[in-house]
Amino acid sequence: MKDYTMKLKEIVLEASKLIDDDMVVNAKGDKGDDLVTNFDYEIEKFIIDRLKNLYPTFNILSEEFNSNALLGKDYFVIDPIDGTINFANNMPIWAIQIAMVKDEKTISSIIYSPTLNQLYYADEDGAYCNDEKIQVNTRNYKKCIYGGGYGSESEKLIKMGISERYLRLLHCSSISYAWVASGILGGAFFYNINKWDYLPGFYLIEKAGGQTLIKDKWQIAGNESFIEECKQMW
Repeated sequence: MKDYTMKLKEIVLEASKLIDDDMVVNAKGDKGDDLVTNFDYEIEKFIIDRLKNLYPTFNILSEEFNSNALLGKDYFVIDPIDGTINFANNMPIWAIQIAMVKDEKTISSIIYSPTLNQLYYADEDGAYCNDEKIQVNTRNYKKCIYGGGYGSESEKLIKMGISERYLRLLHCSSISYAWVASGILGGAFFYNINKWDYLPGFYLIEKAGGQTLIKDKWQIAGNESFIEECKQMW
């Protein structure tokens, strides 16, 4: 593990300790159908403060406070709680995630799920979960299950000859991509999500031997068999 990855890991672990039983949940979004909690703000502020102290020349793109920030060549992306609706309803499919970009290339990422006790990280040394090296599975795409966010993914699976019964709508890109990297899922695909939603997971998957694809606003990642089929279909 590189020194900068270790620093990010420590920051995320510290940030997770801010979560307690005093949760406040509010509606968010144009339709009011999304949620935000006090911990989204508290965790994001904590991480931003720590990163600014350690890397003052880096820009920061984050969901709650810096969603329109200019990136430049060196920056961080932060999602303080990915899967907030799950989190707010005590469903354990959510995570804190960060990616570090240097000279316009991702060099490190962290995805931490406290409730699942899964700490994923990646850098040039490889991809890991709880300090054990991970890799994507090598199964044929028709023999895998998949992660997504909305029902529209079912149409894509059906076109690929896969039953929609093999789709798991986790509504959490971080965990979906992490499970691709660790071989649980053959792939995951989301539509028109933000850089803080997909960049940490994309990097983790690439370092675990998988592939990523952005096509027509779809953010797709998976094993070789799945991605090759997606390239043919899209």
